[in-house]
Amino acid sequence: MTSPSRLAGGRTRRLQTNSRAGNPIRRPPNSGSSISSAGSLLGEHENHFLPTINNSTNNYNAPERSRQQLARTLLAVACLWPLLFLIIPPPAPDPSHMAILSAGMSEMISYDDNNPNKSLSAKFQSIEKRAHDKIDKVRAITTRNLAAKTEFLQHEMKNLLHRKDVVGYGKDRPRVAVVVVIPQPTKVEGGEGTEDDLEMRILNGAIDAVQSVFSTTDRNRIFIVTVVMDGRGKIGTFAAKLQDIDAGRTRHRHGEEMHTHDHHPADWKKHDHEEEGKDEEEEHYHSEKIYTIYNHEVKGVSRSRKDAVHFINVLSKKHEQAGLKAPNEDLILLFLRCDSRLREHNDNNRTWLDDVTDALIIPSTDENEDIMSKLSTGTEKDKKPKQHTPMQASNAVSFVVDSSSTDTEGNVEIHSSHVGETLSFDQCLRPRPSSATGEQMALSNGESYPTTLTQVATALRLRTYNAFPANDEALTSHFSADVELSFNLWMCGDGIDVLPNARGIVSPGILPAPSLSPPLAGRIVSAWMSGHGDDVYANNILHCIAKRSAQESILNREKSGLQLKDHSMSETKILEEKTKQLNDMLVRISSEAKASSSFPSGLSQKCRPFSWYAQNVHPQNDFHEGGDQDEAKKQAWMGEAIKQDSDAKIVPSKPLDAERMAIISKATPVNIKYVDLSGGHVDHPHKGGMDENGNFGYVHDETFLIKNPPHFQIKDDNDRSVLCKKGDPNYQMLTKKVFVDLPNHEAAAKRAEHGLSKERRAKIFCLVYTIEKNHGSIPAIKETWGQKCDGFMVASTKTDRELGTINIPHEGPEEYNNIWQKVRSMWSYVYDNFYEKYDWFHIGGDDLYLIVENLRLYLESEEIQLASNGGHYLPNGSEETQTPLFLGRRFAEGGNMDRIFISGGSGYTMNKATLKSLVMGFSTCRAHAHTFSEDVLVASCLRKQGIYPYDTKDEKGGERYMPFAPGHHLNYYPPADKTTDWYSNYSIDCKWGIDHCAAKSVAFHYIKGDLMRRMHAILYHYC
Repeated sequence: MTSPSRLAGGRTRRLQTNSRAGNPIRRPPNSGSSISSAGSLLGEHENHFLPTINNSTNNYNAPERSRQQLARTLLAVACLWPLLFLIIPPPAPDPSHMAILSAGMSEMISYDDNNPNKSLSAKFQSIEKRAHDKIDKVRAITTRNLAAKTEFLQHEMKNLLHRKDVVGYGKDRPRVAVVVVIPQPTKVEGGEGTEDDLEMRILNGAIDAVQSVFSTTDRNRIFIVTVVMDGRGKIGTFAAKLQDIDAGRTRHRHGEEMHTHDHHPADWKKHDHEEEGKDEEEEHYHSEKIYTIYNHEVKGVSRSRKDAVHFINVLSKKHEQAGLKAPNEDLILLFLRCDSRLREHNDNNRTWLDDVTDALIIPSTDENEDIMSKLSTGTEKDKKPKQHTPMQASNAVSFVVDSSSTDTEGNVEIHSSHVGETLSFDQCLRPRPSSATGEQMALSNGESYPTTLTQVATALRLRTYNAFPANDEALTSHFSADVELSFNLWMCGDGIDVLPNARGIVSPGILPAPSLSPPLAGRIVSAWMSGHGDDVYANNILHCIAKRSAQESILNREKSGLQLKDHSMSETKILEEKTKQLNDMLVRISSEAKASSSFPSGLSQKCRPFSWYAQNVHPQNDFHEGGDQDEAKKQAWMGEAIKQDSDAKIVPSKPLDAERMAIISKATPVNIKYVDLSGGHVDHPHKGGMDENGNFGYVHDETFLIKNPPHFQIKDDNDRSVLCKKGDPNYQMLTKKVFVDLPNHEAAAKRAEHGLSKERRAKIFCLVYTIEKNHGSIPAIKETWGQKCDGFMVASTKTDRELGTINIPHEGPEEYNNIWQKVRSMWSYVYDNFYEKYDWFHIGGDDLYLIVENLRLYLESEEIQLASNGGHYLPNGSEETQTPLFLGRRFAEGGNMDRIFISGGSGYTMNKATLKSLVMGFSTCRAHAHTFSEDVLVASCLRKQGIYPYDTKDEKGGERYMPFAPGHHLNYYPPADKTTDWYSNYSIDCKWGIDHCAAKSVAFHYIKGDLMRRMHAILYHYC
């Protein structure tokens, strides 16, 4: 704990300044023994704010004390006692006692020896009257002072809540909390200088790092910069430099403006809060943004980061309680290495924080919510109240690493890294440079790409860090802490992206090259590679580390001129023996690590296995022994498979057009063999379904409807008059344009039944989502189109076997703004239970009408079969891989063709490859986002894997999937300026009017009750 002597002197005045309403104290009390908070400062210096107490007493009744001395004493008391009312308001004094005391002082002062027989009664009456007069005057003065002080404090608080440097810009532009850990200096390879030189170098690097935060970031968006001095106390020169940065005496930003101040803003003379001076005051008056934690004992990087984040969490809570931070402002956390500084954005109108915010937070506005509500939900859902909580994206951001060098004249040159450069590690967990693949770059047109490991700076949401299951305090180096951070983000979180314009510059010679010592590597291996059959990875990595360490040990002995102990052994044998010794030591270290208090246990139950990480995140590295031989076998197998495949190629009658070929070429073929992703059904989204009694493990019978289909019938003449009404727009579209292709459907069914077709009919699983209060919509679906699906299920909040509904719980509340989590659990349930039985999977709400015959014919068409097989040849039935297809009504989000998604209204259709890819990606894409726009997030998650929405228009340009009812599309024409209407702005190359819908349309939205039965009656000729 910081000693009082370190805080004495010079700090009292600063503390008094901090207590002003215009400059809130940013340090919460009781934030840890190693943290010097404002609360602890107040405790150590409270004597400066209290009057000195004198315990000695005066004997006023002593006979030897003269009356003159008594008079002088009482005179002093009489003059000074009213001041107590101004300093500390007294608790309801007794007026009679005060009167006697005050008046008695006056009488004793004017005592008349010539009139000793004056009546005491009259004297005390006079005294009491004058005392009451004085009390009334003092109380009046005190009341006026208190009112003035209250008014001033209210005015100050009002100004405080309008200061952006204190409260920020709100939830859509959250503030950043920066953590800079300054470790103990370590000798850098090739570096020069004494230990003091190394210390000075690392402290100067930390100053540059902190300064770069203020010069590249809008100060109003900085919540706090926490600097951790690991193994150090307070260093005067270092603290003074931090104070200069905090005071604005160095370059800093306010919005887009960059400037410096000659004086500390707190020393500026305050304006009188008039309108003409108000803006200038708010622009320049700063709240404190830097806080330093002094670890007098060395704790290491991981523990220091943990302490810093704990302080940030406490500070955040205190700000919320004080009304200076909204609870839905999701702070961004930035870990910045002390040898690195943030680089200016190449766009003068943006900062790195703008790009990071766009990646981590999807803002929610009234306009966006209105648009997405129309696109994704039915009319009933549109009536729900709007929520203004921003959606959460799910990735962390690692900064691009640029380097710097200094010539002999002291000029600094910046060397920019190429876009796509990343960091990974080899079989021994040693860092090595790598690069993103062309496929990964193409997913976002180079705007972002994944990286295996974090580097000089990493940004993530504060809540993401708080939810990490692993935080091993024994990881003392930056690289070991970053490896654990990366594993948390990939195996337990949502992955790591690199943004080309978020860059950090590394200064050489400050920190040693990143590496893992064998003990630290052993701890990481023990934590992250146990369970799930990951022991083979653990053993091979430990053996690699041991062998590499043995080689380095032998080489160092030779360089030092030392001879090997046993001259009778060959160098190979010596290496084997040394490797075995080190391997045994690492195994022992790994085993002993599990007993330490901070060791992260149970990760195999909380996170994905390392085998998943090795295969999906780091596939370019072969962690198995004999990797070269395995790779040779793999290449030989692939060559043989290609040879066999070439013997059975089926050429299509018509090739895919260039646009559709470009869409499917971005995706990688997927092995469609089922893989268990449930993780034992212990957590969302794979927990499964519940029966009527709330017990998990219930498996829905998806064939119940096709086995016992209800009969559609027109009940009576009144029902017929409603269903068969002619002339309205819905009737016109369904009779003049849209039809059910029953002849071709029946012919295909007969060919399959009699074995006249090489291909069996496509099996379609239909999924509807609803809630219990809307169960009244389900009978119409069952009576009309639902029974035409090969498998049918309604995901709801209540299981009803007769109705065909099943309760599938999900993360978070059951509400409109959490449909994304509902969809994640629904698709996971379908994959876990029905993936192997069906070929295609379609999802929609309870206001969807699906023309199943048209859908089936479309999925069986040569175009779709060709596209699902890569676009060059038709499948021959022996394929083990499939090209993902994502079918539905395409929309360009806000007119942006780079952000195309499929409208959830009419639903979307996926083949096996897409469903498997989607469910496998749930764990790394928006895993904990709560939002209504599930269709946008599904497209976003698939886009990360190169899967883009396929163009489903027919040969005449008509749309197959409709987001509205038939009549709406018949009468709709866009305005002259298409951007003024959301529907025309989002639509892609559409025709309008009767030509908008394809003749063999597949799906319509906003169809409920009588309209659903009416469409069915018209389309299937009941009228």
